[in-house]
Amino acid sequence: MNGSSLLYKKSARQVSCRINDEVAILDLDRAIYFGLQGVGVHIWDSLEQPRSVDDLCASVMAEFEVSEAACQADVVQILGSLEAEGLIEATR
Repeated sequence: MNGSSLLYKKSARQVSCRINDEVAILDLDRAIYFGLQGVGVHIWDSLEQPRSVDDLCASVMAEFEVSEAACQADVVQILGSLEAEGLIEATR
């Protein structure tokens, strides 16, 4: 999951909706709900179109006060969790 040449996008096997300041995501294959808050919501919303880690970090740093190194680590961690659950997909 590393490398700026990868693009991440939402999986077709999920549906999501906004509930106040959070996002609820339903995995259609397993009928399991997931929730995102804060930066996770910002990243999720940004994945309407395929985005790279660098693009996501630039977007997060424009909205939140965070260092580039911390942003990179957090974005990679969130993407890794979402990908592990099958909620997003990586493409080249």
